[in-house]
Amino acid sequence: MGKLSLLVSMLMVSCWAMEIHVDDVDTAWQKYLAEFPIEIQTKSEFWFRKSIFSETHNNIAKHNANKDATFQMGHNQFSVMTEEEKHEFFGALLPVPPVNISLDASSRVIATSVDYRTHACMSPVRYQGNCGSCWAFSATAVVEFQKCMKNNLIRVDLSEQQLVDCSRANGCSGGWEDEAWQYLSTVGGQIIESTYPYTAKVATCKFQSTSSPGAQISTTFVQWIPTRDTIAMMTVLTEGRIISTYMQLPNSFMSYQSGVFSDTTCVPNNAHAMNIVGYGSLNSVPYWVVRNSWGPTWGASGYVLVKRSVDLCMIETYPRTTNVL
Repeated sequence: MGKLSLLVSMLMVSCWAMEIHVDDVDTAWQKYLAEFPIEIQTKSEFWFRKSIFSETHNNIAKHNANKDATFQMGHNQFSVMTEEEKHEFFGALLPVPPVNISLDASSRVIATSVDYRTHACMSPVRYQGNCGSCWAFSATAVVEFQKCMKNNLIRVDLSEQQLVDCSRANGCSGGWEDEAWQYLSTVGGQIIESTYPYTAKVATCKFQSTSSPGAQISTTFVQWIPTRDTIAMMTVLTEGRIISTYMQLPNSFMSYQSGVFSDTTCVPNNAHAMNIVGYGSLNSVPYWVVRNSWGPTWGASGYVLVKRSVDLCMIETYPRTTNVL
């Protein structure tokens, strides 16, 4: 074959490969719009969102083709968002734990595995929206679960909006779970969601001290768990409580779908609060079961398995829980 014929042949193969790639992205794009409808006002915005989607799609395909990957990625609501838009879904502030934290777990028996995802006291996964209120959802989940466990497995739906509006200034710009619990112990408790529904934006505090609380917090409002002490964390979970935790999320976390998340490229600006609600092992990889507040369409029905015992992105650095009356 002559050089010209070889060049033409190579160009034809290249064009064919490009056509397949374009078709693949177009097909995925149409499927995405059907599953995650988005409001697009102009043609320029349409192409802008599709260009972000295409980049996300390529990153997902590249990651999932890696046979050594311990987790798989997929499309969700974040697939068409800019980095600035994604950042609105974070909101954890770096915790400041006290010195000399101790929790004697040396003589306690811990379960081989714990998973509260389907427990009677685990409320449905919430959606915080584009408000940096993850801390309020993480704090509330701990209170709801513990209240239910102490109340004959009767589930309670508490108001995250109360924390966003009342426990600090501009609750959509971030916060601390322990600060939220301290506030609740001071004002008499957390009221139910139907009385003070979530709006994903900051408003004037509507809480009144005469309101009947759905749950009350002890004056010893926070129990810090020793940093990077996985046995102590597993002990708390075995005893029937869940944990608030802090992570500095890698960018790949936004597209998590299944498996054990193990990406170590942590991003300090992507600080996020979630809940550890169990632990176990998959294909010999130990993990934490982590509950998120990005809705049930994200991840594995709103949950993610995060590699355990390596303090991945600080998940084991600032664990804490609270004491419900």
